[in-house]
Amino acid sequence: MKQTCRKFLQSLGLLYGSVVCLPSCIKQYTDYRVFTSAEAETLIALCEQIIPADHDPGATDAGVIWFIDKLLYERFPDLLPVYQQGLKGLESSSRELYQASFTALAPEQQVDLMKKMEADQLPGACWTGQKASAFFNQVIRNTMQGFYGSLRHGGNKNYVSYRMLKLDFPLVVGQNRYNHG
Repeated sequence: MKQTCRKFLQSLGLLYGSVVCLPSCIKQYTDYRVFTSAEAETLIALCEQIIPADHDPGATDAGVIWFIDKLLYERFPDLLPVYQQGLKGLESSSRELYQASFTALAPEQQVDLMKKMEADQLPGACWTGQKASAFFNQVIRNTMQGFYGSLRHGGNKNYVSYRMLKLDFPLVVGQNRYNHG
């Protein structure tokens, strides 16, 4: 009887553990605080078209997505609906015009879509609540801030923009170690 009771309790423990862990197995985790994986992929593609990598690093290398994610989470949560609606509108317009996701488009098609966004010429019901150009300008502004700004704000990873511009890294008083020899 002890053996069957012990087996029963082990089975019950496994069942309980499975039920407790089930919600965490169902949820899709991302490393982003405010974006879903799909939103992040679309935003990365958009930012990479704004500051593309060539012989110098681009927006992705500078961690612009992390900057924008941190910005929306910590400083300007009121901009999150602007981003969510804008990214949804961009995807919807991309599917309507090209029958594909923005991330799957060729670079020339992405640029064409961005030109239409800047001119408020994108189709779709998603753009009735906000202008496509306003969203586009917000993304440009935050992309530039994330690429050229200070590392301490979450962008400009490894000082890529400072290296590109051949600037000295900014000195932070109290954090620099000077050689007094």
